[in-house]
Amino acid sequence: MTLHMTELEVRLPDRRSASSFSTSKKPMAEVSCIMDNGRTREIVVPVRVGRLLMADAVALPLPEEEAFDAIHALEGKICFAQLTEMLSRRDYAVLEARERLLNYGYREIEIDAALSKAIDARFLDDRRFATYFISERIRRGWGRRKIEIELKRKGVDAGDLPGYPEEFFSDDDELDRAIELLSRKSIPAVRPQEKLIRHLMTKGFSYSVSAAAARHRLSSDTL
Repeated sequence: MTLHMTELEVRLPDRRSASSFSTSKKPMAEVSCIMDNGRTREIVVPVRVGRLLMADAVALPLPEEEAFDAIHALEGKICFAQLTEMLSRRDYAVLEARERLLNYGYREIEIDAALSKAIDARFLDDRRFATYFISERIRRGWGRRKIEIELKRKGVDAGDLPGYPEEFFSDDDELDRAIELLSRKSIPAVRPQEKLIRHLMTKGFSYSVSAAAARHRLSSDTL
């Protein structure tokens, strides 16, 4: 005998329970899936999916397996919609987008499908993302080391970029940018060279570049 799902009872998280979650992991909607024999199966779905289920986005009754397929199909559709909304606000690396969708509670199978579709449509492109990220962080005064570390955290290996690093950095450019940064910084009264070097290294510049820029800053101040 085939069971049919006849009703869905959706409970959205209230403000109190939502505030108990970490800032990255989002609260989930709880769904009671009621069958025609009185049996109930409990599942959780992202809140956006839960709201649609409350609005009868899945027409019941349906055979149990078909009903769950319909719920998963709805989740996949909303997952891709949320991904495109994210990308309309700013570019993402693929791993970064995946982690964001996982935090919203989408299942990996739906996330993989959404990411694949976005990559095929070139909505997501790690090389494009990395190229823009590097140029933007250079503009902000970051050094090469910090940029590479941050890209790695986002799942992108800068070494995979065509022409990297020669087409993005040169020793002279790094030194010029380090000197420019220090020109806007006052010279510390105590251990000035050590502190200036440390300041540049926290920005991602190598020790050799930081030391050269610090020497330049201190020598120019004495002129």
